[in-house]
Amino acid sequence: MTKTGSGAAARARCLAMMAVVAVGAGLALPASAQFKISDSFQGTTQAGWSINGTNNAGTNDSGILTAGRGTLPVNVNDTAGNGWLRLTTNLGNQGGSAFYTAGAFSPSNGVVVEFDYVAWGGTGADGLSFFLYDAGATMAGTLDGASLRYCWGAGGYLGVGLDAFGNFSSDGATGRCPNDDGPGNRPDSVVVRGPRSADNPYVGGATIAAGIDAPGATARPTPNRVRYFLVPNGSGGYRVSVAHGVNGASPTTVLNNLNFPYPAPALLRFGIAATTGGSNNIHEVRNVVASAPADIRVTKTVSASSVYPGQAVGYTVVVRNRDINPSDAGNQAPPISAANAPDLSDTLPAQLTGASWTCTASAGSTCPAASGTGNLAFPGGYTMAAGGTLTFSFSATLAATATCGATVTNTATALFSATDGYADIEPEDNRASASFTVDCDDVAVSKTNGQAEYRRGQAMSYTVVASNPGANPVANAVFTDPAVANFTAVSVTCGSATGGASCPTAANTTVALMQGSGIVIPSLPATGSVTFTITGTTAAAATGDLANTATLALPANRTESNPANNTSTDTDTLATAEVSMSKTLAAAGAIVPGSVVNFSLLVANHGPSVADGTTISDPAVAGLDCTAIASCAATGGALCPATDATALAALKTPAGLAIPALPSGGTVTLGLACTVTATGF
Repeated sequence: MTKTGSGAAARARCLAMMAVVAVGAGLALPASAQFKISDSFQGTTQAGWSINGTNNAGTNDSGILTAGRGTLPVNVNDTAGNGWLRLTTNLGNQGGSAFYTAGAFSPSNGVVVEFDYVAWGGTGADGLSFFLYDAGATMAGTLDGASLRYCWGAGGYLGVGLDAFGNFSSDGATGRCPNDDGPGNRPDSVVVRGPRSADNPYVGGATIAAGIDAPGATARPTPNRVRYFLVPNGSGGYRVSVAHGVNGASPTTVLNNLNFPYPAPALLRFGIAATTGGSNNIHEVRNVVASAPADIRVTKTVSASSVYPGQAVGYTVVVRNRDINPSDAGNQAPPISAANAPDLSDTLPAQLTGASWTCTASAGSTCPAASGTGNLAFPGGYTMAAGGTLTFSFSATLAATATCGATVTNTATALFSATDGYADIEPEDNRASASFTVDCDDVAVSKTNGQAEYRRGQAMSYTVVASNPGANPVANAVFTDPAVANFTAVSVTCGSATGGASCPTAANTTVALMQGSGIVIPSLPATGSVTFTITGTTAAAATGDLANTATLALPANRTESNPANNTSTDTDTLATAEVSMSKTLAAAGAIVPGSVVNFSLLVANHGPSVADGTTISDPAVAGLDCTAIASCAATGGALCPATDATALAALKTPAGLAIPALPSGGTVTLGLACTVTATGF
């Protein structure tokens, strides 16, 4: 044979394959009767198997175990424990078979077969087959070459070819399958053939884009993997699916739900074979695992998407024994015994404390235990009816020390072990996770009075805004503002509320509460705020800075995500300024009774603080009648007071006339006109 169009030189992988078979009514065995085979073919012998092949009267035979044989083509020298089942060597017209003869099995519970393979080191032909055959027959009559040692075999029931050359899909010619209904040459295909009793008909197939073999490779390539799923179709036949993975990758589906309509014999055996024809490859297999098919699915949900530290949290884990063929009527799920049940595991996160759980089983199924505490860790020990479920309900508490904003993830698994009598046909859904976010509140407070300095004995007011910048509404946040030296609070009022927030009632808004247990804010929704005004006076003998701190605290059962926002301090320094005043007589010459004299009053602020409100007092004296403030000039940002009769009257009193603004460096100069009323010299 000459192989064309295969792209075989680019393929350097081996294949593992899984076959699942089950049949209809009348053949059921107890769940405990399914078998488990796990044979590596890596030693010098393999118990339970009958191996045969082409004898080339030398070191280059087909149908051998490679371990401990010394040097074999191509550059192979496998030690014991590291060998392969070599079905064919890289010579023409070779054939090799391996039959599992340690026992037969009923097809009612199905069978799963998986193995690694390599096809390499030759010119590219023909391929491998996995097959099921009647336990009462011998598969006598099989041919090498295109038939892959399946077609023509007595008792052959179902054959799945990994056909590198492509003629397992062809018919009629010497060495090919007998039935003439195939599509013709299909290189690099997975192909399903029917029973010998029906002339091994072509049932279906699919091309494997990544290829099947690595012809020309001078060293054994990395194994590929392939899986075959055959499940009951409800009428005595099967649905066949095949998945294939390259270079150790997880297999992906290449043939899905192909209908196989032929009823199976009462008992089955299985075998693996490979052949060459005019072209060739080395075909090798190892790590064969066989068991029954099942489909366990795990789902997990959490009680809330966000949880507060210290709050209760719940999980629900459901383990379900699903129908292995949802495409056809009826439930084909196998009953699973305690000895073959998958291992259950659910290790709870460290942030959860006080965890406990209960288990509820559907009719016909049993729990590993009715209740327990902590994690799930059960290596089987429970049963599942066809379609049965186990439901685990967890309750726990999120630790008070949980990190705000963290994501807490928890995963539950139900996995068949290497010794269980089942293999899962959809292992990707045998684990499920649920997550929640550690949710905390965020409230903030700001306190201001609009000034940087204060004066002794001064009236002063503060504005305090309590707000909620977080995403969660908060009820009963507590506002406090303790008493401090240098300031006496007189009143506190809640002037406004925004964003759906609400002010406390007047009875709950007192200085005593504010300075004691605190004022409770009934409602503070996300983005909401309330505004308080605090009024009072500074001490007449105040010294030093005036520091006043407001605090907004969450209720005891809530956790703050940003504690730095929970306090706000307004600090004012005591105002200090050096103010000077000079008074000069502006007129020259003799001063006689009845004459008018002018005085200049200069007030200057030498800093460092402002001296707004500084008062000037110039009381009346005998012999001089000051009748007007004739002028006023201000510099450096200072402001003149009024100069009318009222201002003049104030100037003459001990209380004095106030200068509205007198910043550091500012001056105010008043011109004062007075009449001399004294007599004599």
